[in-house]
Amino acid sequence: MDSLFTEGSTKLRLADWQPANKIEKLQEIKLEKDRSLINDVIRKTLIEVAETGRWQSITYAVELLKQSECDVESLKVTNQRLKTTRKALAAELNAKRNQWALELRNADQKVAVLRDKMSDDLHNANTRLCYAEKWLFARFESLELKLDVPRAPPRAPTTSNGSMKSCSKLMNCRSKTIKNEHEKTLEYWRHRYDTDIAEISSRSQKKLEQLLIATSKRTELQKLYDLHEGEMRGWLTFKRERAARLEREERLRKSAMRIQAWWRGVMVRRALGQFKYLKNIKGKGKKK
Repeated sequence: MDSLFTEGSTKLRLADWQPANKIEKLQEIKLEKDRSLINDVIRKTLIEVAETGRWQSITYAVELLKQSECDVESLKVTNQRLKTTRKALAAELNAKRNQWALELRNADQKVAVLRDKMSDDLHNANTRLCYAEKWLFARFESLELKLDVPRAPPRAPTTSNGSMKSCSKLMNCRSKTIKNEHEKTLEYWRHRYDTDIAEISSRSQKKLEQLLIATSKRTELQKLYDLHEGEMRGWLTFKRERAARLEREERLRKSAMRIQAWWRGVMVRRALGQFKYLKNIKGKGKKK
């Protein structure tokens, strides 16, 4: 009767109680399963004892509990193994991520170098094309003057023979002057083309050397940065370990001081060790 009353009051308390989170809910479910299992085992055992005088049901239940405990241990071992595997995979993925980041930085640098090279090549090609067009145009005019390409005859003026001769002389002088100017222009553009090409080539060579120097410096600085990063990581790890060690030593020191103070109090109260004389003093006081 008392057990029924206790079970009923427990059910009433569980009915009024609500779990606050998932863990408490799982604990409640486990408690209900264990209670029902114990009730079934006790009921079967009582019936079996009353009928046959044996208690095989409770022995079988104990074996089942041992087997479930072994299953729990195996699950714990499996869980620990999975955690170790997860940590190894996380470390491997982190290493691969760092490697991919380094390769991406190198690829970005190569893309920037190729883009600059293509831009310089395009600019040089446009400059050479412009100079070539001007040089060909000047060459065409020079050849035209050398070959004396016939042109449309001028309109015959209605003047005398003297004026005709003077006009022809002026035309010859004018043509010679134009021819000399074209030859000078052609020579000027040819000389300027050679000079500018040489200057552009020297400037491109200097830029290439500067780029190679900057690339080598960047590689050295990257190596130095990686080295310092490893040193700083090691230093931070050392600081954390040192702080944990100092904190542990401080706790041990305080614990030792408390234990020593407690033991000293016990020795004083019970007159032990070097405080035995206190026992005689207390005894004399009682005699008085």
